[in-house]
Amino acid sequence: MSGDRVVVGIDGSTSSRDALVWAAREARLRDAPLMVVHSRFRPSYDPVFASGFYPPVPGREGDDDGVLDLASDVVAQVEPGLHVTGVTRSGPAALVLLDVVSEGAGLVVVGSRGLGAFGALFLGSVSVHLAARSPAPVVVVPSGAEFSTAGPVLVAVDGSAGGETATVEAAREAVLRAVPLDVVAAFVVPADLLVTSLSPSVDDFRGSFRERAHEVAEAAAARAKREEPSLIVRTHVVEGLPAREIVKAAGAGAASLVVVGSRGHGEVVGPVLGSVSQGVLRHATTPVLVAHQR
Repeated sequence: MSGDRVVVGIDGSTSSRDALVWAAREARLRDAPLMVVHSRFRPSYDPVFASGFYPPVPGREGDDDGVLDLASDVVAQVEPGLHVTGVTRSGPAALVLLDVVSEGAGLVVVGSRGLGAFGALFLGSVSVHLAARSPAPVVVVPSGAEFSTAGPVLVAVDGSAGGETATVEAAREAVLRAVPLDVVAAFVVPADLLVTSLSPSVDDFRGSFRERAHEVAEAAAARAKREEPSLIVRTHVVEGLPAREIVKAAGAGAASLVVVGSRGHGEVVGPVLGSVSQGVLRHATTPVLVAHQR
């Protein structure tokens, strides 16, 4: 059962409450238990130094300042009868969550920013760290985002193994919500290809890149249909910077969830999050699921 559970990290912030509500509704949709995780590792703040924090001060094991009780009350209000457990551990939030997820989880959910965030220009470090390293899929819930089963699930693909993993996760989420899957492939014509008078025309280059993007989108759609034969799959090819176009497509299509791979073509191999995934996480107003190759 632990392998199916939904794990959500909370810290008492408004952002983490939004994540908690989203996670509770997702757990109900999956018919899975919910585990609420609270890390006792807060920065100590002095108002004299309004822009700075002293080094983090770990709390005592099991001391949650009532955060878990409040979380249980919230869950009871939004999803009565849902099986909920809570745990408090000492240590940095991202490492605590990774430890819990390593013990078994089908999904981990966090808010985009918590009590330690620097503001709207920066994505919370916990979100980025988890999205890059978690062995389970990670959903990052933007502040104010609500759970929905109305809009389609959108998946960003680029022909990479990471894109295929994202497609499989997205297909499953779309079936759970009983909504269509929108497969989006974005392409950009690199400016450095047009360097001499002997180069093909811009239109020729654009046509070639568009054709390749269509092939990628169609291959992903076929993969999704193999995974979930009853699924309605729609393909979209767009020109522009991938992160920007994915966020734009999600807004235009009123997507209920955006799914991306942890990294795609051209990304550095290792425990880092790909630039496109980071860009989507930073700007999306829709919850974003980051899929990982298991």
